[in-house]
Amino acid sequence: MNAKKFCAGAMAAALSMSSMAVFSGCGNTDKKDSTASIDVSQAEITDGFDAKGATLEVLTNRTDRKDDGKLDALTDKFEEAYNCTVEYTAYKDYDSDVATRMGTDDYGDVLCIPSSLKLEDLPTYFVPLGKYDEFKDTYRWADKKMTSDGNVYGLAVGGTATGVLYNKKVWEQAGITETPKTPDEFIADLKLIKEKTDAIPYYTNFKDASWTIGQWQNLVLSAAGGADAENELLQNKEDLFVEGNGYYEVYKLMYDLFSQPDLLEEDHANTEWESSKVWFGEGKIATMVMGSWAVSQFMEKAENPEDIGYMPVPITAADGKVYAEEGPDYTIGVSVNSKNQELAKAYVEWFVSDSGFSEQEGMISTVANKELPDTLSGFKDAVFFEKAVAPDDLVGKFDEIDKESGVGVWQGDEDNFKIKLAEAAFAGKGDAGFNDIISDMNKKWATARDKVLG
Repeated sequence: MNAKKFCAGAMAAALSMSSMAVFSGCGNTDKKDSTASIDVSQAEITDGFDAKGATLEVLTNRTDRKDDGKLDALTDKFEEAYNCTVEYTAYKDYDSDVATRMGTDDYGDVLCIPSSLKLEDLPTYFVPLGKYDEFKDTYRWADKKMTSDGNVYGLAVGGTATGVLYNKKVWEQAGITETPKTPDEFIADLKLIKEKTDAIPYYTNFKDASWTIGQWQNLVLSAAGGADAENELLQNKEDLFVEGNGYYEVYKLMYDLFSQPDLLEEDHANTEWESSKVWFGEGKIATMVMGSWAVSQFMEKAENPEDIGYMPVPITAADGKVYAEEGPDYTIGVSVNSKNQELAKAYVEWFVSDSGFSEQEGMISTVANKELPDTLSGFKDAVFFEKAVAPDDLVGKFDEIDKESGVGVWQGDEDNFKIKLAEAAFAGKGDAGFNDIISDMNKKWATARDKVLG
């Protein structure tokens, strides 16, 4: 944020397009019970204290886990150990609703830290959980919500990897035996699915494109093949869409795929996110680009959870390797206005360490040195990496250029380049349509880059 005090409406607008992630991932209006398929066992709590019946309000957009009772079930031992009550308030439109609450002094005790909140503004809304030196050997990604003084304001609820969701049974029925490693191989496999099965090869979920199309952005650094790709783009003052830098490859793949109506659902305007989970599990849909956060949700809806698979980005980097970016999901922190801050801090560390939530959701554990979840078994040959921290002179510059240019790499509003690319592809405008759009984005990016970087 540009100021430490602002109206709720302004904050809602600023956060409405923040990137999607697991803890506040899309809610679930289908209350199908799948408790039997998920282990919610927890470690015993040996260091609890008597909170004397205090109540903690925890804000989440996991309406599915609120509705099916799994968040409450996870929390039973915590409540017993600390003599407290944890109340989950779930929002389907998390960013907007929580932004409104953060315009007041009442925004719960524990909540996901909005991804659009600037690091320097963290102390205005959250309390420090401890110093980075205390956490760095225990938790992954402890530096992601850290200010320059070394204070950590949030811990990740878990981590995700970037890739493609697919129905293994359908892909096998099509006779596909190897994971695609190039865009051409990927589209060829989808054509085989069209030819040999009754499944929709690729489902766009375009009705909810304001966030679903943003899933493609998650693939960019993996396609670029390096943790430093974003920093190098700025250091070399490159255009955004240049062959070999990830942006070009990912969005050319999306465009080429969306240009082939036989491989997609018939009516892009009337896709159904919640229903697609069921159809996917039934083998009616073969493939979607989604973060690994989606795997467990689709497994729960599947007739056979083992049919749900996850593969690396089907783009081989220039060095001949397939990369997979891993990174933190939303981080959770403690409100400066909480009247039970010590209890809230205890909840945060318990939730990321011992609640069993990351295991339940098939996420990469925040706890250092834990093994990857079974849902990522298809990544054995991929090279995992984390996005590199920007050097001091470039901190915040990418986001600043992105905002100044109006490109909006993480956004999905109707004027965004991703929506324009999709609509041009649906309309059959061919390579000329793609080139016109990325040329315009490159010009906007270059103008803003030169203004910001000089």
